[in-house]
Amino acid sequence: MVGVPMLSDFAVRLAFGLVVALALTSWRAVPLRFFRIQCQIALVVLVLAALSQATSTGTTLAFWLLVAAGGAAYLAIVSWGLGLPTVAMGMDLVILGTTGAWLFLASRGSEPGGWALMVADRVVSGALLGGTLHSMLLGHYYLIAPAMTISPLARSLDLIVAALAARCVLGGVGTWILSNGSTGTWAGDPAILAMRWGMGFVGAGASVVLARRTAAIRSTQSTTGILYITTIFVLFGELASVAMTGLEAAG
Repeated sequence: MVGVPMLSDFAVRLAFGLVVALALTSWRAVPLRFFRIQCQIALVVLVLAALSQATSTGTTLAFWLLVAAGGAAYLAIVSWGLGLPTVAMGMDLVILGTTGAWLFLASRGSEPGGWALMVADRVVSGALLGGTLHSMLLGHYYLIAPAMTISPLARSLDLIVAALAARCVLGGVGTWILSNGSTGTWAGDPAILAMRWGMGFVGAGASVVLARRTAAIRSTQSTTGILYITTIFVLFGELASVAMTGLEAAG
């Protein structure tokens, strides 16, 4: 897709990842209200993505995919609120399908052979963003529902670790490709690259390790505090990544 709006790119990644994390969370272990809140957040970011998409490229297929995803998010909110988890999970699958299709379309403008790397990059980025925000909100929910089992939070933290590891690999491959062009050196902004690796990988990695250790001893309040820091690191790192992708496309 030519001219992918940065706001839409970031928002769709986040919405996709939130629903992925939600799908990996058992509604039998976590109150249904939490799922409704997550879908409300997904709806807000999907509306922002659709508005940005319409402003940038008009009412194209990408825009209507976001409209469909937003409609499914609204129906999921209603279903979770009415206590209909089966219907709500069906709507979550629709959100995954439509946002996943958008991420695929957004990567079509890549050079031959590079589209698969871009699709993987966006999907893993979404899983990292959504998984981190999901974990932070879930950790906060233990403050009002302390009797919940720790397994949903542990599973969510595992998603962050897996996504961050995959993100490091993809980031390393991307940096290697871009730094082995005609000059043999990195051609982008060193400050953005430093923020990408320093905050997005090193900072996020260190903080999520601490979060896993505190969750293992069921210190959920401390885990939540650390996850706030993890969320900041991941947000800055992924914003730098989206900026790098946008600058490369513009160039």
